[in-house]
Amino acid sequence: MIPMVNLLEFQPIKHFIERIGENVEQYFGKDDACIVYLRPDGVFYGQGLYQWLSKKKKNLAITTMEDDGSDLDESKVKGRKVLIVDNDVVTGKGYKRAMGALRVRKRELAIKDIKFATFSDRVGVADFSVGKYSAEAIWHLEELDAIDLKIIEYLSQNGRESFAKIAQKLRLSSVAVKNRVDKLLKEKIIRIRAELQIDQFYTMAAQINVEADVKTVEQLIEKLERYPEVYQLAKLAGHYNLCIGVLAHNLENIEAFVDDEIRVIPGVKQIIISTGGIPTLPKTILPQF
Repeated sequence: MIPMVNLLEFQPIKHFIERIGENVEQYFGKDDACIVYLRPDGVFYGQGLYQWLSKKKKNLAITTMEDDGSDLDESKVKGRKVLIVDNDVVTGKGYKRAMGALRVRKRELAIKDIKFATFSDRVGVADFSVGKYSAEAIWHLEELDAIDLKIIEYLSQNGRESFAKIAQKLRLSSVAVKNRVDKLLKEKIIRIRAELQIDQFYTMAAQINVEADVKTVEQLIEKLERYPEVYQLAKLAGHYNLCIGVLAHNLENIEAFVDDEIRVIPGVKQIIISTGGIPTLPKTILPQF
């Protein structure tokens, strides 16, 4: 907890409450409620909102947690409506972790509802915010909920994880998990496939930036997207208009690739090559046979 200074005197907090305060008050209504601010950045907005709202609402609690739900005082949220508060949402990862951490405990703690408030929302996921920067979230949360995202997370870590083990972690039935996975597969939100670990097959990589005419760029993309050692193809704006990421065993492999697969294409004007270790991301590639 921070010292109980009058946070309502600070302009950003005043602006935050002016924009979302009434909507939060309507959300809580007459129910017992709790504000949960995320550490470290949500403290001032969470405490400021609490100072403002506690003057109007007596059955209001406040507590804190990490965005993965750790260090939460569960007694403060039990049987209440909950509002998670943070400073901003940039990619949506913290939002998904925090909402998921409480949603998986919602039934156990008899939480009535969970919503999210932030000052700045860059991906449009928060229920209450001062500013939203896009019409649609990175994740299509009208199609996916926190439980879906947790299932996807577990499967991405171990594609052979059994439905029973996932169900145990989420406190669901195996049938419920299977139905969700079947729905994700049917709607083509996920797919099951085998990938190769890059570090088991390659020792270095190169970024090759190419300047070429539009037709040649399309020709190179069509040709190279079938090559197993090519892990990235991206069109660029600027002097160089195509970036090619290539995996290799040694410098000779890279030189041969450039000479045999790129320089021989008419329309290629200039090439610049940077070499280094294998990429930090991605860690896997699709096998091409």
